[in-house]
Amino acid sequence: MDFIHTSSSAVKPQATPIRILPKRKRKETSYFPSDSESDLDAHEAEAYESEPEGARPAKRAKTSRAVGPSKPLPKKKIFPFYSLPAELKNKIYSYALTGDGPIYLISKRKHHYRHAIALGDTDSFGKDSRRGSYGYMRQNDNPVIHKPPLVPQLLGLNRQIRGETQPILYGANIFAVEDMKALHTFLANIGPKNCEYLQQISIKQLGHSRTTSSLAYPAFVLLANAVNLTRLEMDCAISWGDGDRIGRAFWREAHHWIESVGRHKGRRDAALDIVELTMKNVSLWLERFGKTRQQLLEELVADFRSELRYLLKL
Repeated sequence: MDFIHTSSSAVKPQATPIRILPKRKRKETSYFPSDSESDLDAHEAEAYESEPEGARPAKRAKTSRAVGPSKPLPKKKIFPFYSLPAELKNKIYSYALTGDGPIYLISKRKHHYRHAIALGDTDSFGKDSRRGSYGYMRQNDNPVIHKPPLVPQLLGLNRQIRGETQPILYGANIFAVEDMKALHTFLANIGPKNCEYLQQISIKQLGHSRTTSSLAYPAFVLLANAVNLTRLEMDCAISWGDGDRIGRAFWREAHHWIESVGRHKGRRDAALDIVELTMKNVSLWLERFGKTRQQLLEELVADFRSELRYLLKL
């Protein structure tokens, strides 16, 4: 039998040589503007050329800019705003928080879920399609409306400035609301404390539908906190008919506010001096009696107040 003789030492397979890629040279990060328009300097270009073809590029290291603690400004560079006299600060607040005319407010929905209030403009307020209390079309006699350049963000600086600016924002402006829904949303958002600062409100419409007009009663309930009002203009048709009927319709919606103002001022009919009616409450059919619209308005206001005094049992 033939035997095959093999060497005692086994043949080992050769190991695959490990490819070692050259280390890339990165240029030093600088946060100052450079005059060179090229993103790569000579060292970085050389590193790219030295990489073998088909090699996987190495990941760039994330560079983070070290931000040290900011040094406070010296006191001589800080304007002493809080040391100014109150008259001068109120003058500055007035420039930032008051406009030349009324502030027109409309009701909006924020993110389609939450009721919010927004400034009205020419396109969203005073449309010709506004309707009276019985649905008939009324002619639009409102002037062109422009948004006032207010800065209400001033109230969010700190507690001291907020307390100093709230009476100016809510007390020195005339707020004209589109309808009772806008008034209800506005009063609910500002809260009862800010309602006390309100001085003048103009209501442009009770509601163009049953949904908006049904908010008249809850809106006047919230308005009961506005006991310092000096003028409540009803620039809309409250009801159809004479002053007695308009007075009963207004009492049905606003008796909480009327009684609240009376308790605050110590006179039960004090709210009657605050309410103002406009020509929009004068029915067109009354003009056939040969009287001017101004004469009809004066008679309507007299009957309106007389009916409210009767309902107050005076």
